[in-house]
Amino acid sequence: MALPKSEEKRARILEAAIQMFSQNGYSKATIKDIAKEAGVSFGTVFTYFENKDELFKAAVIEPLEGVKRVMLVSPEPTEEPVAQLKELISTHFRFFAQQATYSRMIQYVIGQPDRFHDLFLELDQFSLELRDALRPLIVKGQEMGQLIELNPDDVADTYLAFINGVRLTRIDSYEERSRWDMYIQHALLLFGPKQ
Repeated sequence: MALPKSEEKRARILEAAIQMFSQNGYSKATIKDIAKEAGVSFGTVFTYFENKDELFKAAVIEPLEGVKRVMLVSPEPTEEPVAQLKELISTHFRFFAQQATYSRMIQYVIGQPDRFHDLFLELDQFSLELRDALRPLIVKGQEMGQLIELNPDDVADTYLAFINGVRLTRIDSYEERSRWDMYIQHALLLFGPKQ
């Protein structure tokens, strides 16, 4: 189902903003360039976003909701938590493989926590929520003797750092499966499987 014209235009502006902020950073990205990239007039941008700061905040926060829908969904642990973790990691990597532009923008914010304090706190909250989502599988795997004893929060933090690092250093898409499959296997090792 197509979006109403006003929502579609806002979405195009937001997508263009993510692209421009990702490429140029906050300071060098201009509303003029964003409007041009979105195919709208300069003034149209202000119909949907009060100013550049509000547009930047929306470009960081709104896509984060989509990231959360993928990253924070964790199955109820079964008798095979390692297999569940492998499937979850595969889902995460397939998703992150498509998030190169947004990931660059997120790294821009994370790298300047004093400048983007409130946005940094939002992203930090996401990392805490990921800990909570992964913890039951990690704990179950440790209780069953399938994972070595490691601090579940440390494991989740290391995993998030790894997946972000992979996304930022790989320019290929998920279609180049052999490399991505290798990353998935290495990501699983971060959880400490005993096999």
